Amino acid sequence: MKSKSGDRARTAVVFDFDGTLIDTAEIKIDNYVQAVERIFGTGIGDREIIRASSRRTYGANRFVQLADTLTSLGLEATDDQKESWSRLYSSLNSKAMIDVPEFPSVREVLRELKDTGFFLFAASGVLEEEFLGEMTRRKLLDFFIEAKGGDKLGFLRSLRERGFRTILFVGDTEFDRRTAEEAGVRFYKVEQDSDIRVLFRYVISLQEKIWGDVGS
Repeated sequence: MKSKSGDRARTAVVFDFDGTLIDTAEIKIDNYVQAVERIFGTGIGDREIIRASSRRTYGANRFVQLADTLTSLGLEATDDQKESWSRLYSSLNSKAMIDVPEFPSVREVLRELKDTGFFLFAASGVLEEEFLGEMTRRKLLDFFIEAKGGDKLGFLRSLRERGFRTILFVGDTEFDRRTAEEAGVRFYKVEQDSDIRVLFRYVISLQEKIWGDVGS
């Protein structure tokens, strides 16, 4: 990537996984509800409360999500119950993920960004072992310098400490937007494949604007 200085070329583009690279949001919300019902014995009358909590916190670490759900339901849970719920949720997701497609434009755009010289990273609230396993199965890891699961906010902050001049977090939820704001990085929202298709042009225009601001 051509730039006036090496420092200006240090732009990191960080991708969320669920709902951003792959179209998983509704499937994972369904699995979340099912896991809560089976472990905590909630009924049909609680289903919309659980679903609303899952949507509200979607993109967060799963135990942050669960804490919100339990508070909404007025329930408490033992550590054993939380771990049982997490294992069941992982199992349900693993079975469902096999059939979940990536957004059609994902690989082309990742290749364009990588070939142009941007630094690509992936971050997810999914447990790291589960996240890296799915990225490996899909052969997506080669596009990224690093992929990190479990703590998106901490990972974004760590990239700032590495000296990247510009960091763009690409995500799909309001939680992702708030995470980007808290980390002090830029945010780009993906809702459908068309948002992925224009991402490369957006990153190029963002870079040019930053160079222009620096040069003015």
